[in-house]
Amino acid sequence: MADTGRLTWPVNRGDDFLRIVAYITIAALLIFVIDISTPLGVMIWILYLIPLFLTVYLSWKYAPLVLTGVFVLLMAASLFLSPRDISIEYALLDRVFFALVLVIASFFIKDYVSNVEDLASSEERYRTLIEWLPEGIVVYRQEGGIVFLNPAGNRLLGGDHGEDLAGSDILSMIDPGFQELFHQRIAQAALGARMNLDKVRLIRKDGSAVTVDMFLGKIFWGTGMAVQIVMRNS
Repeated sequence: MADTGRLTWPVNRGDDFLRIVAYITIAALLIFVIDISTPLGVMIWILYLIPLFLTVYLSWKYAPLVLTGVFVLLMAASLFLSPRDISIEYALLDRVFFALVLVIASFFIKDYVSNVEDLASSEERYRTLIEWLPEGIVVYRQEGGIVFLNPAGNRLLGGDHGEDLAGSDILSMIDPGFQELFHQRIAQAALGARMNLDKVRLIRKDGSAVTVDMFLGKIFWGTGMAVQIVMRNS
């Protein structure tokens, strides 16, 4: 069966937790060292945005808020450790303003991570549901053939146990007498119409025939549109 996972991260968030924490720690320490080595008027602390955005790749949704607190403490320390070329009041004002920027950015990052994780959880529940449905579910693109089918759909099309028919053209499995009508229905469904086809004769991979009812509708899949086909025995 084709993998329905569409939501992926640039890294494996769980396995790479320690590696990302190491990157954030090294970046924060380097920024702090550079900050205390340069005059107060040089706004090196703006670079703390870089390790803050790296928290997107952590599996802990509160990481942006915690890191913001750490960065604010480092900025406060550098206020007294950096060579003074401007008044401490002006430097404090700069740091307070940027601390607010960090806090706002951290809330945006936290909300983004929460939304992505909620979407991934919803996708997982949907995937589990369609895998257990007795009706066959096929996601089809005219230019790419079958991009997904559930186990029931695999059985209806005659796939062997564990065999993945993704990439096959379902049109070639339809009895020639139904192909033109099927092509028309697919085109109409791709435009947003809800279509159905009754008593469609499928020629399965093993050469046997099965008659099914089909229900077609447009679905967003990956980065484009496709047609979802629900099939059940007539």
